[in-house]
Amino acid sequence: MTVVDIRSFITVRNVELIEVNNDFIYYAEEKNEEGHNNLFLLEYNRVTRRERVITHYSLDDPTFVQHIYSFVDSIVLLLENGGSAVWVFRVDKNTGEETVRTQLNCIGGFAGSKALDKRHVLVYTEANEEFFDLFKEYQRVTGCARVAYLYDIEKEEKYFVKNLRLCRRSGEDFLLYSTQEGKQVLLLDPYGDETLKQRCYRSARWINTQVRDNLWVIPLKRLMEGIKRGEEEFRERPVITADINGLVRFSGMDKHNIYFKAKHFPTGRERICRYDKNSGEIQVAADLAQSETQACSYYIEERNAKAYRLEEYDETILVHGVVNSAVHAEYEKKLGQLVSCVEDRFLITRKVVYDDQGNYEFEYNSIYDIVKKTEESFECKCAVWGNTLVLF
Repeated sequence: MTVVDIRSFITVRNVELIEVNNDFIYYAEEKNEEGHNNLFLLEYNRVTRRERVITHYSLDDPTFVQHIYSFVDSIVLLLENGGSAVWVFRVDKNTGEETVRTQLNCIGGFAGSKALDKRHVLVYTEANEEFFDLFKEYQRVTGCARVAYLYDIEKEEKYFVKNLRLCRRSGEDFLLYSTQEGKQVLLLDPYGDETLKQRCYRSARWINTQVRDNLWVIPLKRLMEGIKRGEEEFRERPVITADINGLVRFSGMDKHNIYFKAKHFPTGRERICRYDKNSGEIQVAADLAQSETQACSYYIEERNAKAYRLEEYDETILVHGVVNSAVHAEYEKKLGQLVSCVEDRFLITRKVVYDDQGNYEFEYNSIYDIVKKTEESFECKCAVWGNTLVLF
C-alpha cells in the first residue's frame, strides 16, 4: 500500500479529490483570499511530491457550486447556483489552458449534471418559479418532473432529451468505461431503493404498474447519437434485470467486470454476480449467506469492487473478504466502520464525531496492519483508490 499525504499542501479542509492515478493526484480546493472566494484546480506529482496549480477561478457569486469531471487530458468544470444559467469550462491538464468557456441557458433550475466525455455534458433542470407552470404541464403529459439536455460545449449546441428513462435518472447513474469495442455507458435504472422494492414485492397483488430494475450497457457514441436524433427509447435490451420478485443493484466495477447484487425475495437468497465487460457473460461471484448463530452484515466497497462479510462481537468486528479479497482479520470496534482493505493486509477504518446538535465535527481514519498488529490514526479525510490511500 502507498500512503500519499497531501495535507501539508492544503490551506483549508475544503478539498474535493478529482482523480488519482499512478503518477498524479488531481483535486480542487476552495479558498477565501482577501475576502474573495477562489476555486483552485491542483495537481500533485507523486514522483516529485510537488503541487502545481493548473488554474483557478474567482467565485464572484458565493453561492456557486462546482461539478468537476476528469478525462485523460482535460478537466471539465460546471459552475451553477441552482438557476437557469450554467457556466461550463474545459481546462487542459498539462498547460492549464482554458479550451472552452461557455454559458448554457436552460429552461428551469439546475438539478444535476454528468460529463459523458470532454465535449458532451448532460444537464438536468427542474421546476423553478419562472417556469413552474410549464413544468407542471410537462409532468402531466410525460409523468416526468425533470428535463434533460445534452450539451455540446464546443459547438455550443444543446439537444433536448426525449428518452424519458434518461430524464428520470441522475448523473450518478451514468458510469463510463472502456472495452475492446470502445467507450461504453453503464446506466443504472433501479426501481427506487431496496426498501421500496421489497415493499412492492410484499404488496404485489395490489400493484398494477411495472416494477423492474434494469442495468443497461450502451455504446457511448450510440447513446449520444440517439439523443441528437430525438430517439425516445433505446435499441438495446437491458443486460441485467429483475422484476417485482427480486432486485439488482450495482456494487462495483473493475478493469474486466461489472459487479451487482442480486436478491430473490421469495427465497431470500442474495448474491454478488459479475458481468464480463467484453464477453457479456454473467457469473456468480459470491453468495451472501446469513448466519443463524452470529450477527453479520455485508459491506460492499464500490470504488474498488470488493465485498466483505462483517461479524460483530462485543468489542471487535471480524472481516472476511468474499469478493476480490481474501482477508480474514479482526479489529476493535473503537476504530469505527470499515472503509477498505488494501492488499488483504491493511484495514482502513473511519470514525466520524458529531457535536451535541448532530453536526459534523471531525473524523479519524485509521490504518490497521493485520500482520504487525499495529494501528495508526489520522484526524483528516481519506480516500482509497486501488492500492493508494490519500490523506487530505
